[in-house]
Amino acid sequence: MVVRRVSGWALSCGAAKYIEADNVVVDNAVRSQGIGGKMMAWIEAEAERIECAVVRIAMVLGRERTHQFYARNGYFDDGLLMVKALSRGAAEFPEYVSQQV
Repeated sequence: MVVRRVSGWALSCGAAKYIEADNVVVDNAVRSQGIGGKMMAWIEAEAERIECAVVRIAMVLGRERTHQFYARNGYFDDGLLMVKALSRGAAEFPEYVSQQV
């Protein structure tokens, strides 16, 4: 496994030969200025450099602009991630709590 840390980022590529980009977020005030594309290009270049074969990213359902962004950048749907907010989830992940029945 290869790990690279860059100011809070950790990229690793284990035996499965893929990385998962997590918490890739551009501030609302500077969206639609190409920053997200540059961030993903950097992640992809680093993944190539450490010999990963695939980049995976999870996103919250219902975020249409986010989904369109990744689709424009060559990503496609490959499954469904199931989540459950635990006791501290209400404060840290309110989007998950609102989905529970």
